[in-house]
Amino acid sequence: MSSRISHNNPKSSEALGLPYHYEMVSDSKRVVPFRMAIKKVCKGKRVLESGAGSAILSILAAKAGATKVYAIEIDKEIARFARENIRKNCLQDKIVLIESDVLKIKLSDIDNEPVDVVIAENLSTWQVTEPQIVIMNHINESLIKKRGIRLPEVIYNYVELAYSPYNFENVIDLRTYFFLFTGIKKPVLFSERILFEELNLSKKNKINFDKKIRIHATKDGTINSLKLTSPLQIYHNINFDASDSLMPPVVVPLDDDLRVKKSDIVELEISYKMHTHWDLFKCKGRVVNSFTN
Repeated sequence: MSSRISHNNPKSSEALGLPYHYEMVSDSKRVVPFRMAIKKVCKGKRVLESGAGSAILSILAAKAGATKVYAIEIDKEIARFARENIRKNCLQDKIVLIESDVLKIKLSDIDNEPVDVVIAENLSTWQVTEPQIVIMNHINESLIKKRGIRLPEVIYNYVELAYSPYNFENVIDLRTYFFLFTGIKKPVLFSERILFEELNLSKKNKINFDKKIRIHATKDGTINSLKLTSPLQIYHNINFDASDSLMPPVVVPLDDDLRVKKSDIVELEISYKMHTHWDLFKCKGRVVNSFTN
């Protein structure tokens, strides 16, 4: 099973092993904006990283001048790898590696003082398969100062109307969600990108959604799917959109095909719960005449 499948499949017994972390650390689209933000905010600060993995971001925070970094990692094998990386960089005095579920971390585990900065990298588009919003809600309760800095600061969950091919070689019909990794044929888009939900990570955010949204079709044709994206505002004007290893666009099928004309309004009903699985993501649509319907 590939690391990409693993990272989007929390039901799998396969952990996010070293091949996946190789993908992550070699992904400059992911590393560079976080490094830029870390350099701006971590000097002289106490930092906590949720899900430290290889510890690359914790190490960058320490090298940027953080006074103390608490690197939390639940996977024992990856924690062993992170510890070795910390040792090789001679940062054992600055980085405290804690093998634990972040949800079990208490103030006493971080020297009884809330931290100044939290690094909580997101992995899942629309947060469908990961617990990061639940984790941030926990961190915000007691582990970070009221005016502390969160990296990222804001997540924007966007949706677009789309048409995707679900018939292949006239012999296979496969109507399923899929990830727009490099090499996957892109869907035809039928709308502008519309904001479904803005998640400010300094606040408590909900994890269940059952919400309707209306979108104008921009051309005639058939809509059978939605394209979902989750660009991040990491810090002020430092942003991250997507990459093959982190939060790629996801295309999910609608229950039924919809014939639309340009300027038609499509009402979508979307329901899902974060930290579950894409199989449980539900979306259906209907064409309506006006926003007053």
